[in-house]
Amino acid sequence: MSRLTVAMIVKNEEKYLKDCLLSIKDVADEIVIVDTGSTDKTKQIAAEFGAKIYDYVWINDFSAARNYSLQQSTGEWILYIDADERLDSSSIPELKKIISNKTLSGCYCTVLSYDSGESRDNSLRYPRLFFNSPEIKFEGRVHEQIGASLVRNNYQLLNSNILIHHLGYNISKDEQKNKALRNLTLLKAEYEFNKSAYIAFQLAQSYNVVDDMDSAKKYFEIAANSNDLDKSLRAQSYASLALIAHANNNIKDAEKYIQSAIKLDNRQPFSHLLAAKISLRGGDQVRAEERCLTAYKLNKNISTDKERSNLVVILDLEEVIYFGLTIALQNQNSNNIGFYQKELSAYYNSKGNENGPLKLAVIQKLFCCSQLSAVEEKMIIKLANRYTLNLLLTLLVINPNKQQILEITKNLLNKFPDSIEIKKILSKLLDDAGKLDEAIQILENVVEKEEYDPAILFYLISFYLKNGSAEKINSIVMLLEKKYANIPEIAERVNRLKEKLAIHNSRPQ
Repeated sequence: MSRLTVAMIVKNEEKYLKDCLLSIKDVADEIVIVDTGSTDKTKQIAAEFGAKIYDYVWINDFSAARNYSLQQSTGEWILYIDADERLDSSSIPELKKIISNKTLSGCYCTVLSYDSGESRDNSLRYPRLFFNSPEIKFEGRVHEQIGASLVRNNYQLLNSNILIHHLGYNISKDEQKNKALRNLTLLKAEYEFNKSAYIAFQLAQSYNVVDDMDSAKKYFEIAANSNDLDKSLRAQSYASLALIAHANNNIKDAEKYIQSAIKLDNRQPFSHLLAAKISLRGGDQVRAEERCLTAYKLNKNISTDKERSNLVVILDLEEVIYFGLTIALQNQNSNNIGFYQKELSAYYNSKGNENGPLKLAVIQKLFCCSQLSAVEEKMIIKLANRYTLNLLLTLLVINPNKQQILEITKNLLNKFPDSIEIKKILSKLLDDAGKLDEAIQILENVVEKEEYDPAILFYLISFYLKNGSAEKINSIVMLLEKKYANIPEIAERVNRLKEKLAIHNSRPQ
């Protein structure tokens, strides 16, 4: 049996290192740890596992540190892994089988990165396990890669089912921004010498994390338009451009970019879900429903290993189910309503959630427009999250038990004080309850904070007409024209509104 070296570079990883080493201890013949300046218990933990520890002076170059770890590795095979990663135990038999051969080959492994904050787990496939040779070198100061070196040295690249879990993105927004800022310094320096599309892509990703959208757009465009970049990364670049355009209400560009993304890689659930949201924003609810169903089926296949891609963004099933239910309800598509209700039942049952039956019962009662018990009212508040909220509000607003729904909506606003959707629905319920002044006050506060969407502005116009405040309408119309000129449906509604207002103002008072 060939010997395996697990090679790592670390700095201040006491939080993660022990669990990483536990995951590889039964397969590693040698553990090489290159420490770049730890001041915590990292080296002590490494020593407890019998690792060979080497101090290395950090020179702002991840590849240099990786290559130093390779120089210290004596095994015939090398697996490189980070402290915030864990080798899945089910992968060990396959890994041992692979390293029983002594061939110039590298193996694609799946690295599953978790991000509970965004519920956007990423599955990436790239070489992590390879036959040891002094000619093999990492490249890139940051987001270092080994694949190009393997290809140049005539290695055979093989697929494997080896799975590595990555926890490093499952951190707070501030921690993610700090990491991205660190990477930006290295990436910008490298891009000065090597203006590759891959580095442009990584620059765009980092700028995206730190909310510099102009710079992110610039480098995503460079990456998307480069034929030298892997097509899955080009597709992700186009999808990111679509997301930026969608956020800016530029539906025409968003649609153009998302079509380019899907043309390059039509197996990405995220792209199809974003396409559905773009269609919905553009007023095409039927197409939105079709695209959402495609996203759901793709995502389910990936979750059950029926699809494989070198790069895939895995969606939370709850997100797609509730989005699909919302559109199906708006379209009154009974077939899709029934389909998603069954999928929702299976989802909650698979989670083994003790409140699953109650959640399903509450959703069913809302679909039936039934009055809710006190326990069920509390469950709605508990059930509400960023994925379920739109469906809950859609069902609440059509419920005839207006006083009960008004109180539930107020409680939802207490849970989500910044939600524009809740404020929109609450204003409508207050208007229905004869509390027009309260409804107007809520929407005026939203507009004052510049957090509005088109529906908020149209609601406010209708309220002004109702209470005789026509003089306030012109400023709202100007906002609609300024912010949403790129959405044809809204532009058309504004023109019709202006025509009606002109007729109204021309009548003798």
